Amino acid sequence: MYSMISYWLKYYRHECGLTQQQVADRLKIERSTYTYYETGKTKPDINTLIKIAKVYNINYQKLLEGVEAELEDAVAEIHSGAEEDDGYKYRTHAATKYEVELLFVVRNLNPKQRKEVMNLAKSFIKDSDDEE
Repeated sequence: MYSMISYWLKYYRHECGLTQQQVADRLKIERSTYTYYETGKTKPDINTLIKIAKVYNINYQKLLEGVEAELEDAVAEIHSGAEEDDGYKYRTHAATKYEVELLFVVRNLNPKQRKEVMNLAKSFIKDSDDEE
């Protein structure tokens, strides 16, 4: 899933006139790893963001602009969901940091993977209901 971090990585790379390979070489990572950062398939950890910011000669916080809004949107989406879907009740109070992180992970999966994760999660709920 394309995100604000992905957008800024590509934006600043273009501003610096660098290729993905040049950035990856400076970071001592595979080009495909950096490409995944730019396409949103994976997200760099904070240490990698700091290294990338040094390559672009910017403050790492520039790479995080807009991320807070994405997080707010994710939390709002959690809260806007129906209380019951497919017979399963969902909690609608404030999401934990873990739940928001899980949402971001799921959003980065392809549709087939999302369906598999949902089926697995629902099986856990069903299994716990059967144990009671």
